[in-house]
Amino acid sequence: MDKPLNKTFSMLKALLKRDWLKLVFWIAGVLAFVASGVGKFELIMQTDSQRETMFNVFQGPAMTALFGPMTVTQGKDFTAAAAYGTTMPLITAITFAVVSVIYVVNRTRKEEEDGIAEVFRSFQVGKLANTTAVVIELFVLQILITVVLAISIQLQNIPGMTSFSVNLLFASAIGAQSLMWGLFALVFAQIFSDSGSAKGATFGFLGLLYLIRMGTDTQNVNWGYWNPLSWSYLTDPYVKNHWLPILLALGLSLVLLVLAYFLEIRRDVNAGYIPEINGKDHASKSLLSFTGLTLRQQRTASIGWILGLFVLGITYGSMIDQIGGFVESSPTISKLFNIDPHLANEASKAASKAMIESFMSTIFMICAVMVACFAVTSLMRLVTEERKNRQEQLYAMPISRYKVYATYMIISWILGALAQFAVVLGIYLAQANNANAFSFAKVAAAGMSWTVGVFFVLGILGLLIALVPRLSALIWGYLGFAFFMSYIGNILNLPAWLNNFNIFHHISRLPVETMNWGNFVLIFALAVSFSLLGMVAYRQRDLIGD
Repeated sequence: MDKPLNKTFSMLKALLKRDWLKLVFWIAGVLAFVASGVGKFELIMQTDSQRETMFNVFQGPAMTALFGPMTVTQGKDFTAAAAYGTTMPLITAITFAVVSVIYVVNRTRKEEEDGIAEVFRSFQVGKLANTTAVVIELFVLQILITVVLAISIQLQNIPGMTSFSVNLLFASAIGAQSLMWGLFALVFAQIFSDSGSAKGATFGFLGLLYLIRMGTDTQNVNWGYWNPLSWSYLTDPYVKNHWLPILLALGLSLVLLVLAYFLEIRRDVNAGYIPEINGKDHASKSLLSFTGLTLRQQRTASIGWILGLFVLGITYGSMIDQIGGFVESSPTISKLFNIDPHLANEASKAASKAMIESFMSTIFMICAVMVACFAVTSLMRLVTEERKNRQEQLYAMPISRYKVYATYMIISWILGALAQFAVVLGIYLAQANNANAFSFAKVAAAGMSWTVGVFFVLGILGLLIALVPRLSALIWGYLGFAFFMSYIGNILNLPAWLNNFNIFHHISRLPVETMNWGNFVLIFALAVSFSLLGMVAYRQRDLIGD
């Protein structure tokens, strides 16, 4: 029709009605993630020695590559505010960007795939109405998040973070990045003819810019002005406070919006500028089996998770050489990582080794919980596919429920073990050049022993899927409890009996403790038993669907 924006506000009203609950959870989640970090930095950086220790850690090239450059030049000036402004902008911007990309593609290109856009256009709805409604909703949401985030930081009244204009600078940088990456996704949604390719291209571009900035930040930080992702931290909040990167992000967002409009107005519904690649005449051998099909469905997500956990291992491993300074300057750190604070006062190599071993065993426990989260997402696909009524087509073929259940369970076990190995490899490589570096065999033994806890969680989930599939999401509550107890339970001095419900508490903390083979075998046996019981019960129940 002649009016491409016709009925835009009607579409916006429908979007808000449909998305309001998701948006509330989005706001609450990201605010909890960002605002909670303020107090943590204040907790561990209260004295000059603590600040000096943290300064030495974050000025290293590994931390610069991961979080961005640090402009503070002296340890005494590296306050909690400066540390927060150094480490949080990039990881927060990436978190917001991922959510924005998924949302924009799902509300534009994905709806075209599902035929929803064609239904809308059968009425007097302009060609750009839905896209404009999505952009308006995204823009308003970023303004809301920016204001609320700035206020939440302000209310915590942390020294060095009491200026509302600076808090607004930090929040605005995050909001601008989120908007910009949402519009990057909108452009890719016009170029590609399917939502999967649009998301993949956007995330691939995001990953490419991240890798580029890892190199430029360690060479010349000014090169970052040519990288849109670097604008997230070049604002340098709580230190130099630059507003220019925000203006650059907003300016590029406007250019991307115009480009997206230009591309969309000239294409047909469901069409793209890059045609779909013709598939092979015959499927690859890997797709000729149910196992191969299941692995192909999880391939992209699994690679992302494993790479992320590898980077997490590098991050923790790069801190190992500094743990003595952490413990000496902060009793909170010693509690957090189960380290005897008296060891920091001893100059012997044995004391230093004991501190590092305690630190390493604790981070392996924390990472094991995160690995369990990844493995759970893999196994949860079994019930997700069922709820979307896709399993009915599968069971119309000569394939048993036993095979389907066992395939998902075995794949999740294997992926969990691979992810834990990625953590082990990251930690080993990060500490390999230290004076008192551990051998790979020792690091691997300490890290891989935690996989039995991951298997136990998967066994519990298998039972939930088989017996009460609609309540299978309860496993996330248990993982949240396990992470809470493993990470900060010691700081809060909670009752010891609570740890009895945390399966990871019953696994030996190598190399600090000797292996309790009785516990190990029992947990493994329970994991196998629960998995087998789940397989039998899954065979007996009816299918569910939404």
